[in-house]
Amino acid sequence: MMDVALTLGQLGVIAAIAFATSVVGGMVGIGGAVLLIPAFLVIPPLVGIPALDMYRVSGITSVQVLASSLFGAFLHSKRGAFDRRLVLAVGIPLMLASFLGAMLSGSVSAQFLEALFGAVAIIGALMLLVRPRDTESLEYTLSYPKAIGIALPVGLFGGMVGMAGGFLLAPLLVTIVGVPLRVTIGSTLGIVIIGALATSVGKFMAGMVDPISTAAAIIGALPGMWIGVRISHHLQITILRRILAAIIAAIGLGMLVRVIG
Repeated sequence: MMDVALTLGQLGVIAAIAFATSVVGGMVGIGGAVLLIPAFLVIPPLVGIPALDMYRVSGITSVQVLASSLFGAFLHSKRGAFDRRLVLAVGIPLMLASFLGAMLSGSVSAQFLEALFGAVAIIGALMLLVRPRDTESLEYTLSYPKAIGIALPVGLFGGMVGMAGGFLLAPLLVTIVGVPLRVTIGSTLGIVIIGALATSVGKFMAGMVDPISTAAAIIGALPGMWIGVRISHHLQITILRRILAAIIAAIGLGMLVRVIG
């Protein structure tokens, strides 16, 4: 619970973690709960700071992801790397499928689903490497059937295993839907906003959002997101694609190791 005040050291670590993960988020469109929750749980004890409890981490993460994704999507949109049509075409069915998946979560082994997510993440990373679409053009033709077709299974299985699955969207949008990488990165942050908004409202209503620690996270996250977006648009598209593939593969491997271990 949140009846113990955090020290300045803990608040500083929260801000630093939020900053670092938001640099990644702004750069490649990833940086939500899949990075934040492990970082918030693991890093504080490593630097001699008392560990954060999952109750507090859950509340911090939901609101910080919402704030940083809003800011990141805005920054990418200022550079033309954002597609509102794509956000709605993927975000709405993803959210609905996630809700259905959460209701069906007891019907399939969580370990199996996490292993499946990990394997799909690695395959997606490989697809980014072997089927590159390296173009600086931001123009493309959106296929709504393909966009909805990837959103539904990602949302369904994500809801079952208890994670948004947003990190899977980037390789699928690029290689299957044919969205330019820069537009994919900016729009993925927009898609994250839809789920993060619903989650944040729920956490607020449940009393799980500690204002001080959450403010520290947002203070760290916003400049990190600004830097990440600037780095993203200064990197060559080939380098950006390889960085994204490496991060997604690392996430997938981490999930498989956790299941096997």
